[in-house]
Amino acid sequence: MLNIGVVGLGNIAQKAYLPVYAELQDQAQFYLVSRDLQKVTQIANKYHMVAAGTDLDALDNLQLDAVMIHAATSVHYEMVKHFLARNVNVYVDKPLATNMDQVTELYLLAAQHQKLLTVGFNRRFAPAIKTLIDMPEKNLITVTKNRVASPQPPKEAIFDLLIHPLDTALALAGFPSEPTARYTMHADKDGALEQASVTFMGSGMRGEASINMVAGTNLEEATVGTPNGLFRVQDLATSHTYHGTSHTEIASPDWQPMLETRGFAPLVRAFFDAVANSGENPVAPATSRLTHQLLCDMVAQLQA
Repeated sequence: MLNIGVVGLGNIAQKAYLPVYAELQDQAQFYLVSRDLQKVTQIANKYHMVAAGTDLDALDNLQLDAVMIHAATSVHYEMVKHFLARNVNVYVDKPLATNMDQVTELYLLAAQHQKLLTVGFNRRFAPAIKTLIDMPEKNLITVTKNRVASPQPPKEAIFDLLIHPLDTALALAGFPSEPTARYTMHADKDGALEQASVTFMGSGMRGEASINMVAGTNLEEATVGTPNGLFRVQDLATSHTYHGTSHTEIASPDWQPMLETRGFAPLVRAFFDAVANSGENPVAPATSRLTHQLLCDMVAQLQA
């Protein structure tokens, strides 16, 4: 039985992770921490987990196998460093940090302590996206994420939203080594980001990841071009195949839970399995560093 700490019980934790943890209580005991004592007590009672307390000290006295960090991005660096220094495997929501020096430092620290540092890139584990990843002879990749009307400050939008399609596009391209990248951004008159894109070349293929913050709809699409047709996944759930004049559409099974479809459940299971069996990191550090590096380079260009 694994001992797992959970830090942060906000919307992401409650919607994307706690239902998964609840299904895995035959494998792990969960110790919850939140600054809000009422919240941690209420949620612990709801899921029959342990309300450990309101600060990190509450977990330091436990023999944890791993900690799941679902706190704000601004505290990721300090929290991840805290637990790695105590020889605890770490899973943390994306992004790991918004500073590349910190990203590099944390991965080096994990390596020094021989512990896992896994960043929650769930889309790589979505079944429909995994099908595209395994597809041969890809030559063109486009991944877009659209919002109805929600311009944000540029750096915030890049790390909160563009990170999703960019990591997906890189995964579909097999994470090319040292890709050449070009960045484009458009802001409104008040400086809020409306559109942004990263175009990269590597491994004999072209990839593009983009966000449109004023698209009039919420829609996410990943499209792969091959000599044998186009293959598209919408909102991680519906797969389209275009070949010649034919078009087929396959929806994710009705019985498949949403957190399975979106990749959260398979990623968490893969992380727990790696912790229990001293296995490989399910989100390879080199691939995570590449995604963070391109985002940091884009922000640096924006601020130049």
